[in-house]
Amino acid sequence: MAAVLLPLTIVTALSACSSSKDKDDDSKPTSTAPASSAPAATTSASAASDGGTHGRLDYTGSATGGFDVTMSVSCATASGKVIAVTAPAPDSGESTTPSFVATIGDQAMATLVTADKKTFVKLGADGISATEQSGTYTVKVSGTELGAVDTSGGSVTVNGTLTCTKVSGT
Repeated sequence: MAAVLLPLTIVTALSACSSSKDKDDDSKPTSTAPASSAPAATTSASAASDGGTHGRLDYTGSATGGFDVTMSVSCATASGKVIAVTAPAPDSGESTTPSFVATIGDQAMATLVTADKKTFVKLGADGISATEQSGTYTVKVSGTELGAVDTSGGSVTVNGTLTCTKVSGT
């Protein structure tokens, strides 16, 4: 039992040490993005938000729905370009649904978990791009088709925009 509680205690203690400086996210969990091979410099971009959201994703197909992202959106960069996005990005390591995680570029991959915990994924996902303007990164998901991981054979098409609130990388 002690072996199970020790890692939980460490994670809880570390999550309590968060030092987010974003005014938007002081009361919300924060996260770090996946590590890149280059030394990481962490910066934080305050997102222009509309009603406290940092984006919205909608999906249609064998499952239909959408969600506003009101928690942090974590983005990893390399050479000034977004290479990965996680929305929402909770700090404490708990799983959040619905959620969207993607890598951008030659090895693109995307995963969507719906509110009812159906999972859709695609390696080589098309339609995911990112731009930077005045230090704020925005990720656009446009017509990205993902397949169900269960045996249903279903698929969804995802559309939306996310504004990075936590940016790490080079």
